[in-house]
Amino acid sequence: MNEQTEKDPEPGITYGFGRHRGLLVDRNGIEEIVYGRVLLYLEKPDTDLIRVLAPRLSGVIVEEPVTPYAPEARSLWSLPVPVLTGVRVDDSWLGHEVVVDFDAATTAPPPPASAGMRLHAEVSTLAEAQEAGHLADGWAPLRAEDLRALSAAERAELWDYFAESGRPLPAIRYFDEPAGGPPAAGFGRRGVRVLLPEAIDSFRTLIAESPADDPVVVLPMVSVPEEIAAFTAAAGSHWRIGLDIATPAAALSVADLAERCHLLHVSTGDLAQHILVWDRTVRNDALLPPDRLPFVVTQLVEWSASVAAARSIPCQVALDLRPSPQLQEQLTGIGIRDVACPAPLVRHWRHLLDDGSTWR
Repeated sequence: MNEQTEKDPEPGITYGFGRHRGLLVDRNGIEEIVYGRVLLYLEKPDTDLIRVLAPRLSGVIVEEPVTPYAPEARSLWSLPVPVLTGVRVDDSWLGHEVVVDFDAATTAPPPPASAGMRLHAEVSTLAEAQEAGHLADGWAPLRAEDLRALSAAERAELWDYFAESGRPLPAIRYFDEPAGGPPAAGFGRRGVRVLLPEAIDSFRTLIAESPADDPVVVLPMVSVPEEIAAFTAAAGSHWRIGLDIATPAAALSVADLAERCHLLHVSTGDLAQHILVWDRTVRNDALLPPDRLPFVVTQLVEWSASVAAARSIPCQVALDLRPSPQLQEQLTGIGIRDVACPAPLVRHWRHLLDDGSTWR
């Protein structure tokens, strides 16, 4: 904000509601606008431009004030995105995440550079949890099939460890197993699409072992809201629902799927395989580079994370890539703050984040 605003925090004049955040760009940075987590900064209101870019904007900041009595006010109210006028921001804010509270007609500066990533360990056994426990900030969702592979005593020990770790209890992901038959016949018939009564009953038994009073259940392979409704009807339980964003359909329509959602878990490996139509077990450095997310996958991850941020939904981005300063820069550049990774990678991520040194 400029010096005048800092001395006299008089709010701007707003046309819209809600609290929105995004990468702040001016007219010269329009080419940076991707999938809708961008705040556009203009010197004067340009309703035609705003209307064209609206599907990709989270909001607009206009330096010139427009009073509610001006002829332009009616046009601003008709725009499909909120607009804040009469606010001048410092040029140093450009290219950074900025929060705009359109209810209070105020802006917030970019988060401090020291704000780092939070690491969530993917574990399947007590040994893995103990390996990562002192380094991780939290836990990634547990896979129900991994829990089922443990004995009842081992599951009890694992839950005791989670409860004593000082971190929120992990969510549990519903079974992600083929429905049976040849792979070609079973493709796509996985996760939430398998609602056999015996599978639901087995899953309910695992959920009952969690110490959480209100556990979060993560649904994999979701593409349309009807699949969520079918699961909740079949389960007959009032669990909090999380979504595993693993299909292109889920990533593109996450704004519709995330209603009443309590966690988004973005599975970059599944997304990359399904978007690029390439078997991720077969090396292809052009389609699936080992040191960064493919560009098209990055766009969908960014979109999912922006929807989660706008709705204050926790969002974890799961990836198995080798930690590096370049990968960290790629993730932070699209606003990712929560990374889920296998337990052995937590130590390497922590070394990179805390030490700030080049990967070695």
